Amino acid sequence: MKDRVKLNPGETLKQESHRSKGTMAETDIWTYAVLDLSGNKVGSVVHADHTSIKGFNRTQSVEQRDANGKIVVDVTW
Repeated sequence: MKDRVKLNPGETLKQESHRSKGTMAETDIWTYAVLDLSGNKVGSVVHADHTSIKGFNRTQSVEQRDANGKIVVDVTW
């Protein structure tokens, strides 16, 4: 997942939360804050990891937003 986000030099990710959803908790969702060198939040990242119940196919997605809410990265693989 970390190779999919675009971080400026000195920026880091800090996990804020994790939750599961679905009837069998088949989707895990992690939320991260993008922090600059001073520790200020300059964006956010949501990473979802879904495993289908039938066939056990796995799909992941990442959505990264800047401090203004503009989408920087939106990829699924």
